[in-house]
Amino acid sequence: MSDAIEKVDFTEVPGASEPHKLDVYALSTCAFCKKSMRFLEEHGLTYRYVYLDQLDFDLKREVKQILKSKFENLPVFPVLTIDDSEALSGFTEDKWSERLGLD
Repeated sequence: MSDAIEKVDFTEVPGASEPHKLDVYALSTCAFCKKSMRFLEEHGLTYRYVYLDQLDFDLKREVKQILKSKFENLPVFPVLTIDDSEALSGFTEDKWSERLGLD
């Protein structure tokens, strides 16, 4: 995706299913971020995440700029990127279920 994102140390969460490459950009203090990751785990999806608020200031700024430019306007956390080509901003269970093809 970009040099800055390649520098990010994501935490991998294994699941039984890996239909897409899923990355969650979250804040460690965000209840919706935690809820979104629980949702992915409950559905057995493999994903990886990073808490942006725990990154070095410059790296955090670079990553946010990349996300904004690549996926246009992403103002709400968490941000879920799907196969590095699409992003969902904010956690809405119905929207995530529909996009990920979950029941």
